[in-house]
Amino acid sequence: MFDSISDPALRLAAGVGLTALALTGMMALAVVGMRVHAVRSRRRHERAVQRWRPLMVQVAAGDDCTAPRLQRGEQVPVLLLWNQMQESLRGAAHLRLNEFGERIGLYALAQRLESQPTVAARVLGDAALGHFAKVADWSRLDQGMHEVGTPASLAAARALMRIDAASAAESVFERYLKHSDWPAPRVGTLLRESPHEAIAGPLTRRLMDGKLYDRLRLLPLLRFAEVPNIHSLLDRLVQTSQEPQVLSIAMRQLQGPAALADVRRLAGHTDPLVRSAAAQALGRIGTAADQNRLIDLMGDANWWVRYRAAQSLVGMPRVEADDMVQLRRLVSDRYARDILDQVMAERSLAAQALAA
Repeated sequence: MFDSISDPALRLAAGVGLTALALTGMMALAVVGMRVHAVRSRRRHERAVQRWRPLMVQVAAGDDCTAPRLQRGEQVPVLLLWNQMQESLRGAAHLRLNEFGERIGLYALAQRLESQPTVAARVLGDAALGHFAKVADWSRLDQGMHEVGTPASLAAARALMRIDAASAAESVFERYLKHSDWPAPRVGTLLRESPHEAIAGPLTRRLMDGKLYDRLRLLPLLRFAEVPNIHSLLDRLVQTSQEPQVLSIAMRQLQGPAALADVRRLAGHTDPLVRSAAAQALGRIGTAADQNRLIDLMGDANWWVRYRAAQSLVGMPRVEADDMVQLRRLVSDRYARDILDQVMAERSLAAQALAA
């Protein structure tokens, strides 16, 4: 084909063009192949679910059921289905499905997957091992939890908490504090799924007696984990801590009026971070008697303190727009008037956006 082309540049261009065309064709074939594979995988998954779901429902209900042999390509879809059903089962039904899963080879499959290098396989295997809850798997799961990497290590931690939450809680907190790859919302969800009595003690001790770094890492967990007597724990931190960051985070989570006296006291703290958090807390748990305190904070030297105080004042119950207009006339501090104008304008724009 190139014999009729004498110019070397033209021969090169033609060669490059044909190569590009060939690569494009290969990529198109690869995309088609992947789509065909995905369709086949989805169909296999659907057939496996249709075949095994009724059997698992019968087993969970306590009916006698002859377990068939897992067919080729069914192992992972069936384990996924088994995990999903176990998430919603408790008590005898959960134990019956455990026995059924072990009988058809899902426990052995979970152990193999847990040792695989791919994250997806390990997460699936860890989830299943957590449902089987065998103490014999403790060592391998504990090792997996201490590896750096969010999905697989968290899945191993969840499995350990399912096996024995009281024994695993200390290790989970230790792992969370030593490595920053575990986000607080995910760990909070893990703790919320666990028995309260298993996590309350270790978490309280670390919050009250731990170093500053530990406290700052653990405090956000309280927003996600259902810890017994959380309000009294926050109250104790507000009463006893001298660390501005700890005081700030603790006050931002206060909901009850028990700590109101301490919040009022901290509204005059030397650190603006604490005064800002106190202003926010007064907006949630304060009373009409705190309006003058918020007005004083609107004249604070720190912009964020002024802003949070104005937000709290405008957002307090039974405070209407006319009240704010009248209040503005009474405020003598220029900075307080400016910040009140800004917050009122923001509130008006937000109301207009909701009405649109």
